[in-house]
This record gives sequence, structure tokens and C-alpha cells, in this order.
Amino acid sequence: MRPGGEMENKLQSKKLEAKTAEAKPDAEAKDKHYKQSLKPSEVPNIRDTESYMGSEWCGIFEVDVDFKQEHFLRAMKNLIKNPNINSTVILRSDTLKRFKYDYDTDTPLEGQEPNLESWCRERPEELIVNTEEDGTVLTKNLQDVDVRRVPINPAFKPRLETVRRMIPRNPAKDYIINQTCLILESGNEPGTTAVLYNPHVSCSEDIPYYLPPVKSIAILYRKGKLSIHYLTFTKESAGNLRCMEPTERPIRIAYRLLHTAKKHSTGVMNGYTKRVNHDRVISKEVFQDRYITLKQKYAKTLVDGWKEKTDPRKHVFEDIAIAAFLIELWKKIYKAKQDFQFRDLGCGNGLLVYILTKEGYHGLGIDARARKSWTSYPEDVQEKLKEQVIVPSVLLRPHPDIRKNSPEMKDNGKVFKVPIKLKPQYQGNRKLHSQPTYPFGEGIIPGMVPAIIPPIGTATPLQTFDNKIEMVECYSSAELLSSPKVNTAEFPQDTFIIGNHADEITCWIPLLGYPFMVIPCCSHNLNGEKIRYPINKARQENSKTLSYSSTSRYASLVDHVEDLAGMCGWKVEREMLRIPSTRNAAIVGYERKSESTNSIYDIIAREGGADRWVENTMSLTRRAPRNH
Repeated sequence: MRPGGEMENKLQSKKLEAKTAEAKPDAEAKDKHYKQSLKPSEVPNIRDTESYMGSEWCGIFEVDVDFKQEHFLRAMKNLIKNPNINSTVILRSDTLKRFKYDYDTDTPLEGQEPNLESWCRERPEELIVNTEEDGTVLTKNLQDVDVRRVPINPAFKPRLETVRRMIPRNPAKDYIINQTCLILESGNEPGTTAVLYNPHVSCSEDIPYYLPPVKSIAILYRKGKLSIHYLTFTKESAGNLRCMEPTERPIRIAYRLLHTAKKHSTGVMNGYTKRVNHDRVISKEVFQDRYITLKQKYAKTLVDGWKEKTDPRKHVFEDIAIAAFLIELWKKIYKAKQDFQFRDLGCGNGLLVYILTKEGYHGLGIDARARKSWTSYPEDVQEKLKEQVIVPSVLLRPHPDIRKNSPEMKDNGKVFKVPIKLKPQYQGNRKLHSQPTYPFGEGIIPGMVPAIIPPIGTATPLQTFDNKIEMVECYSSAELLSSPKVNTAEFPQDTFIIGNHADEITCWIPLLGYPFMVIPCCSHNLNGEKIRYPINKARQENSKTLSYSSTSRYASLVDHVEDLAGMCGWKVEREMLRIPSTRNAAIVGYERKSESTNSIYDIIAREGGADRWVENTMSLTRRAPRNH
């Protein structure tokens, strides 16, 4: 040891002790404050009374309720099916086995031999989250798929027994386990029902974080009261549970589980119906397994290397989820990755293109403005990101009837005028005459000289008013068709189009003639101008059959995009994506329901035309990108 080293160690130890001594009163004060702020309902109120579930059980909380047994049963069956309602750490559960017991309602339940209906998943031991490459998944006792029972009041008879597999959101951190869920009914006390959760583990140390460290949890409905009870692994644990502080985790979990059961049972009593239905196009299990795989492969790297000013956690996980949905959708539509290519219109930061490219899919991302993120991707991804303005060819090509008579015509001869803003020092006639150079705006397409603008050096105002100059850039159809900075959306026939919150291009996507998935965001018409579409009253009246119902501006946009797709002859499907965004409606079209009787020209005319699309699209190159 170097000289003085021992003295330094002693000083550091004293400093650490001093810090610990300072921190201890702070922690105690915080804990005291939390205890003082507890509501009376958050303090266990039945730990000193004998549990109805049996002598080995310990009651924790009990509350008065207004709902009936049938409301409780419906709510708890839904909670068994969707454990993620109780914990955000849980992604879902997969049912492995189910046994339903039917009793004769005309005779007492006690002593009856029930009729048994059973269902078992084939090879349940192989049901596990899909992982690829080096993805790590934590599991425990997955081979144990038999119904697990625990000591209970012998008056209870089984109504429903379910063995489910609990899938956490991050299986690299939290264990996947099996769990038995029992719905029991008392044979000598009609109307008394208990729901038990029995994890397939042998000790409290094996319980995953998202569950309380107990052998079984029981939620009991009896005589207008709802209560929760724990069965511990050892008698010593039972003693500790009875004197545990209300602020400790097992007690807080019990409180949350009880009140979730109460809330959902009350909702059933009040006639609550689910407003949004997910998983209509792709099953939840398939999507979530793919999402977990992609998240493990890409999330950390992308979040750590984020170049944009926006929140990486939102954008990274959102685009991973969209990629997961697309990959599973494409598996449903196509036989192989080589059977198609994608085009992501309005690709923004290019994150979706990056993920899809790395997963072996071929395609391009197109946006009017490059992003900082583009240069951070590998070269093979950068090559697939194109800075181009999208001008659909229908606005530039001759009408089909004209082309029949004049096949040599390649463009419709139109000229589009795009206003430009001059720098302040160039405003006014006097300053203009003293400044011979034509001040092109930054948005002009490089390498393109507008056809009818006066030559550089002899610029003259096209219109003057109030001593101000209004000048425009002019683009002919022929120039736009030939420019490398313009994309006319004339893609190969095997193209699948993606519109991920693509704003101005959203309503155009179903009209382009390719299979597509579009997630609308901000409402724009075919001119690229903001608009609020009217509410589709007929659709709202039939909203119970839809996955999304609202009278909001966004809902009107989603309905309108779906209507446009229908007019084009697409068989439309709508999916409410499981992404961290309120703008999560995906409109999907990959099959034709019929040959459309509406030409794209008719639809454009019905929509009010698209003469200002070029003007508004070119102006995008001068504006900062939106942060969504």
C-alpha cells in the first residue's frame, strides 16, 4: 500500500458513514410522509381475521361493492385473458390448457359430479416467444403445464381452470413462467366466488418481479364484499405478511389487484363496452413476439445513437412496432421477401427503412428533406434513403385518352408556379434594380432552371403591389418528369407502399395503384393543404362494428382515407396498432374487391382537384421537418 493509503481509506469510510447517516433520516422522513399520506383504504383491514379461503391463508384487504356475482365473473375472465391490465410489465398471456366444469343448476352444487369440457394446446412446452440470433429469454419451469392446486376451503368447487403462460414485455430481464388460474364457486354458500392465481414455482425466490412473492393469490366475492388473500410458501412468511407495512411491495400489489378487479367488475355492471378493438389484421401473439425480437435486436443501439432532437424512446419503439406489424403482414401476403419491394413515402428519419433493410427486405425511403439520422446509418441503408419531392405522375402525364391519339406525348404541357420569398434586402423595386443577380430560394431543385423565368441577371418582377415584389419559380411537367430530385411514384408492379404519418401524401397513397399500408396523422387534401374532412355519419352509426370510433378531426381523416381506398377498388382493412401514439389507425389494402369504376382523374376532381400540389410540395423543401 502506498504511503498514506490507509489514512485515505479511513477518511473515505468516515465520509461514507456520514452520507449514510444523512440519508437515513431523509429516507425515514420520506417513508413517514408516505405513511401519513396513505388513504384509509390503502391500509390492510382483514389481516387479523380468519380468512374464508382457509386456515393457511392471510386476508389483506376487503371492500364493499355494488356489483353482482355475474359482473365479477365476466370481469375476472377478461383479466385472466389479459393480465397486462394488472401490470405494465406483462405483455400478454398464452393459454396452454382450459378445463370448464358445468353443473346442474337445479340441484345443490355440493356433491354434484360436473360435466367437463377440456382444451389443451398441442405441444405447449414449445410455445415460447420467438427469438432470433442471440436474443436472450429468461424462463422458469415451462415444462410444468399441469393444473396447479393449493390448499383451500373444501366448500369450493371448480368452475374454470386455466393454465396460461405469462409473457413479460422484456423477457431478457423478467422471467416467463406458467400460472394456473382457478375460478371456484362455494358449494354451500351460493353467490360466493373466488379467483385464484397460482404461479408454477416452488419458492418465493423464483417468483418474477411482476408478481407478489406468494404461493397463491385469491380474489374473493362474498356477500357484497370483495377481498384479496395471500397464501405464502412458509409459515414464517405468513407471520411476516401479517405485520408488513402498507408501503411494502406485496401489500401495494394486493391493493392494486383488488381495486382493478373492483373497477372492471363495476364497469361490467355499468354496461361498459370496449371502444377500440385491436388485432383484426394480425394476431396479438404473432405481432408481440416479432416486436420483442426486433426490440432486443435494435432498441438499445438506436436509442443510444439517436441524432434527432425528438424523444428517441417514442420514435424508436413506435417504428419497431410498425416494422413488426409490417413484417407479419407481409408474411401473410407474400411467400418470400424476394416477391416484393417497399417504398416508404415520407420516410422522415429513415428508422423504419433501416429496420426493414436489416431484416432483409428490399425497398427505398423517400422524403422531401434529408434528416440528421440518415448519415448515422450504414452505407447500405443510406443508399436506400432518397431526398426527393413526390409528384404523382397523374399530375404530369397526358390523360390516357390523349395518349391514345398522340402516343408520342410524354407530358401534359402544364407549367406550375411556385411562389418564392425573397430575402429582405431584395424587397422593393429600387433594391431590385441595383441587384442584378436573381435571388433563387433555397427550395429550388438543384440543376433545374425554370423554363419561363427570366435568365439570371435580368430578373424582373412578375407582379408588384405596395412596393413589394412577388416572384415565382416555374416548373414545367417535362422538367419535373426528368428531374432526379422528383419522384413521380411510378414504381415496379411488385411494390408495397408505406405511409407512416406521412401527412401531405397520406390521401394520395391509396390512389397510386399499389398495395399499401398508411397510418394517417395530420389532415391534408390532394393539394397538400390542411383540411378538416366532414364526419361520416353513416360510419359513426355503425361504429360498433369498427375498431375505431370518434368524431374527432383525426377520425374523420381516417374515415376519408378508407373511403378513398374503397373508391379505388381496394378491399380495406383497419387495424389499431399497438404503438405509443394516439395516431395509431392503420389502413391496409392489398386485395382488390372489384375493378374500380372510378378513374383516378374522377376521384381527384371529386376531391376538389390537385392543381396546387406541386406548389405546396415544393415549399416543403424550405420548411423544417415536423417532429413526428
